[in-house]
Amino acid sequence: MDWLSPVSGLVGALVGAAASYLGTHKAQAKALEDAKQARLEAKQDVAVAVLADTFGQLQRHVRHLPQAREPFLNRAQSEQLAAVRQAWDQELEDLIAPARIAVETIRDEELRALLHEAMELLGEWQSGLEYAYYGRSRSWVLSGVISHAVACVGAWQREERLPEPGFAFREARSSLEQKREEWQHAHEAEEEHRREQRAQREATRAEPPSTTPES
Repeated sequence: MDWLSPVSGLVGALVGAAASYLGTHKAQAKALEDAKQARLEAKQDVAVAVLADTFGQLQRHVRHLPQAREPFLNRAQSEQLAAVRQAWDQELEDLIAPARIAVETIRDEELRALLHEAMELLGEWQSGLEYAYYGRSRSWVLSGVISHAVACVGAWQREERLPEPGFAFREARSSLEQKREEWQHAHEAEEEHRREQRAQREATRAEPPSTTPES
């Protein structure tokens, strides 16, 4: 049957075309995946460079942390100290800002969470870490937080397990957790007080007006 020859040839051509298409498609997909991986690795390199620079600046910055308020300062001295502390805090925020952005590009979930926590601890240095400062230098506590973040980034780059947090980091973490509980309790107490006041006002409005008996 002569009609089988052209049919067989057509089938062979279709199979060959399909195989060629699949091969080309796989090659294109692999090229796209390789390009994506290269972009991700480049972003990781940029993020690490930003973090390394930021951590170095933060370590230098915390060494010049202004002293805490002193009880025997006059008004002018207190205002001057408050201005210095405010300027120092603003510079701290300016240093943390690029690090927060860089942290978002870190693909490792565990490291990203740890760096988020470190940035949060530094951001709450004034009120949140109060209990970590008892009997210790504030700059020592903040430096310990930064040092642990640096150690974790280094371990991640070496593809090692992230180290356990040191004493300063643990104390800072514990202090912030306690302060958050206190803030939550204070918020709940304030809300309860407001509800009680609102209920009292509504009860007062609902009371019938008093009448004076006729003489």
